[in-house]
Amino acid sequence: MSKKSGSHWKHGVGFGRDEAFKMAGKFRLEDGQKGGKGHNNRAEAQQVEPEDAVAVSEHDVPTQAVDTDTTLSAEAIAELKFMIEEEKLAGDLYDVFYDVYGIQIFANIGDSEDRHFDAVSDYAEKIGIDVDSFVFDTAGEFSNPELQEMYDTLLEQGLTSLEDALEVGVAIEEKDIVDIAAAAETVPDTALADIYENLLQGSYAHLDAFEAVL
Repeated sequence: MSKKSGSHWKHGVGFGRDEAFKMAGKFRLEDGQKGGKGHNNRAEAQQVEPEDAVAVSEHDVPTQAVDTDTTLSAEAIAELKFMIEEEKLAGDLYDVFYDVYGIQIFANIGDSEDRHFDAVSDYAEKIGIDVDSFVFDTAGEFSNPELQEMYDTLLEQGLTSLEDALEVGVAIEEKDIVDIAAAAETVPDTALADIYENLLQGSYAHLDAFEAVL
């Protein structure tokens, strides 16, 4: 899949929102279809203060029943490994931006990204996929060279100003929406597809929160 190309990130903030929503739309739940914290529309986000928008953005990933008899294709395994590192990338960047700017949105969404990382990495381990070679990498370090380049580029951009850091957050979530939807297509009707769907809803909520603050 072309999603792993870093070219989208070399000259600013990556995927446009229209492209992201078009590719991911069929996996998106309609507002109110499920209970709990999911996607909130833009109008709702704008009616709350930034700190409240952050709280709305958090999306817990419930524990999924793992079907250990599921056999994933080589493509699905590659997608899963990529998603694990991509969730780590988001969390690592938000941690840095929180340390630099002290804005709570980065801490809250960073915690949510950590839960996303745990959800996909735990699933991989439970079905016997060895991810130890990269799940314990130091913050800001990635085994995938294109994700490493992406991290370095977005870190530099986000350290320019608070507004640039928030724009990086928007770009990350837009790309997550595209990539999660693409990964879900490789594992239809599986527990992993359910996990990806939950991650997708979280990314939509995070995107709304960043855009509300901007």
